[in-house]
Amino acid sequence: MIDFQSFLIFLKFSISGLCGVIINFSLTYFLKDKLRLNKYFSNSFALSLALISNYFLNRLWTFQLDYQSVYYQFSKFLLVVVVSIFFNHIIVYINHKYFKINFYYSKLIAVILVFIWNFFMHSFFTFSTF
Repeated sequence: MIDFQSFLIFLKFSISGLCGVIINFSLTYFLKDKLRLNKYFSNSFALSLALISNYFLNRLWTFQLDYQSVYYQFSKFLLVVVVSIFFNHIIVYINHKYFKINFYYSKLIAVILVFIWNFFMHSFFTFSTF
């Protein structure tokens, strides 16, 4: 049975992730479509800001671990993110190419699976109190 504290952490992690998605997509749209900047620059810049905001939301609000070293903790965060991006690409590629699943459905499957991975890795590695 899941206790209330664990549920609350999961809920906060989900809300923080949603904030990151909103920042990522909104800023990419603004930079690419409104300011007419390069789409790859726009995507990279927006993703970077979204990831930084996710880190601080999770550090200060979700897990409330502001006493740990930012540099050490952020390094662990980036390691999890890099592995997550790799998993995301592999899942999308395999589902789309070999299972012939629509690209966007493949992306949705990847987002769900990687979200679960991220939650556990950030809970027990990045923001762990051990």
